[in-house]
Formats: sequence, structure tokens, C-alpha cells
Amino acid sequence: MIKILEESLKRYKIYEYIRDNKDITCEISNTKKLILKLMLNDEETIQYCNRKMLEEKHEVEEAIYGKHFHNNMTKREILVNEISQYIYWQTIIAISKNVSVNEFDDEGKIKEILRNVDISRIGEQKEITVKEVILHDLEQIKKKDYLRRILE
Repeated sequence: MIKILEESLKRYKIYEYIRDNKDITCEISNTKKLILKLMLNDEETIQYCNRKMLEEKHEVEEAIYGKHFHNNMTKREILVNEISQYIYWQTIIAISKNVSVNEFDDEGKIKEILRNVDISRIGEQKEITVKEVILHDLEQIKKKDYLRRILE
């Protein structure tokens, strides 16, 4: 069995919780709306999610070379953020298909991206870790009022 970081498991379980919890409505969660439409094989939503995933992949590639920018963020923060967003789109697609956390292997997906990162290109010395990316995503999740309580 694959050993999964506690934070990675928590992250994935949160997206399953969004999918399965009847109290989380499409009105309060765009993620829920997307997952439900994906589950119904809504072609427009499938195309939208795939397009967003490819856009984020492109932004990761640009961030790896320090060519993608966000105001008030370091190049490291930008790269971590873009990897997190790229994995988000993969995650909601997987969640809509009932893929298990072991099958999804977000840690493996993040490691694959990080193998292509020469951290010195963005003026950093300390390598970015899988855990750093996952913790970033969990911090973003905490900003959602309807999810904050399950992370505390």
C-alpha cells in the first residue's frame, strides 16, 4: 500500500466531503457545482475543466522559468500556487469519477512536476516540497467559510 502524507489524505477527503455533503450546495460552492456536472457527464463542464487544467499546466510551466507573475507574490509562492491550482483541476475531475486517493496519487503528480524545477531559476535555494504544495491548498481551502470548521 502507498504511504500517503496525512495532509494529502486530508486534502483529498475534503474534496470528497464537498462532493458528498448535502449541506454544501452549488450556490455556496462552485467546486460542488463543477463536480456534480462532471458526474452527469455534462460536456460543456468537461471541456471547461479540461481547458482550465491545461491553462494551469501552462502557468506552472511559465512559473518554473519565472515568467508567470502575480502581484504581491514571490516567484516561489507563484510556483507553489500554480502547482496547487493545476492539481485542483485534476482532483475535482478524479473526485467526480470516484477515483480513490491511492489511485489519484496527487503526491506522485506533484513530484513529477517538481522534478522539472530548477529552483535556482526563480532565485531560490530551498527546494519546494510536495507537502508545501498540499499545505498551500489546505490554506486556500480554509478561506472558504463553509470548509473552515472541518479543518480546525
